[in-house]
Amino acid sequence: MVEGAAVRRALQALLLLPGIAWAAAPLSVHVARAHRASYRPAIQAFARVHGSEHAVIQAPYDAVMGPFVVAPGTLVAAGTVIARLLPMSLAGTVRALEAQTEAARTVYEQARVLARQGLVTPAHARGLKARWQADAAALQADGARLARGTVRAPFAGTVRYRAAPGVLLARGANVVAIGGAGGLYETCSLTMREADRLYVGARVRRVVDHGRAMAPAGRVYAIGARLDDLGLVRAYVRGIGGRLRPGQVLRLVLLGHRRTAIAIPRTALLVRHGRSRVYVVRGGRAQPAAVTIAQLGVHRVFVAGGLARGALVIDTGAARMRAGLAVRILR
Repeated sequence: MVEGAAVRRALQALLLLPGIAWAAAPLSVHVARAHRASYRPAIQAFARVHGSEHAVIQAPYDAVMGPFVVAPGTLVAAGTVIARLLPMSLAGTVRALEAQTEAARTVYEQARVLARQGLVTPAHARGLKARWQADAAALQADGARLARGTVRAPFAGTVRYRAAPGVLLARGANVVAIGGAGGLYETCSLTMREADRLYVGARVRRVVDHGRAMAPAGRVYAIGARLDDLGLVRAYVRGIGGRLRPGQVLRLVLLGHRRTAIAIPRTALLVRHGRSRVYVVRGGRAQPAAVTIAQLGVHRVFVAGGLARGALVIDTGAARMRAGLAVRILR
């Protein structure tokens, strides 16, 4: 019986020898060399589609609506005069000065003819001329004040008048509305940190097909200079293609300034308990290196931290690695 137990132990030892030998052998791994590459920080944001620009211009003071400058419904360019306002304080004065100036000019013309015939003195004619010129100067000064009531189109669009000519307008009353011809645009709300990474003219991509694909969309044409009530910065995007409607919500990726970082395959990244690390080969053994994710791509990751350029990064089986494990690089 003792001899039988010894035989069984000998057989078990023989069966364990291949496993022991396999465990002691270095683990074969594939590696990729870390290199420095450039990327654009991607800012994920939701955007809302808005209609063409629209503005309603209001009277800055009590005034009288002047004659229509352009026909209602006309498409005008930015900066075109679309309305004229006559301030209430100048309405009677301007009318009186116009009549007074015209009468003074008529009297002077008559006096000039009589002076040539010797019926009145030249000094009398010169006095009438001076009075006419004074009235004309006063009318010109009031005309300059009236120029402040000139309403110009803030952007290209269609004119819609809200008041008829000759109507008395109180301060703040609607004068004219203009609907923009600039097409649709989108707005995104970003944090201050995200806005610092963005710039006017930055490229924007629209996320489609449940986030698996991105199509070129447009560019950022303006960034708000103030924070909204929630402490966010507004970014304006234009040029997104496709059939869009006002009120639609889109998922966009805004690309910031170009930067450089260490690029590694995405399969080499190991994230556990909120910490990111990779394994590198040093002296024939796997050693962990903590990294910080700067940009997460589809096939590669841009990282910063304890990973040097040219390091041999294990890109397969990172979950099986442990510190100090003997490895053999497959060529």
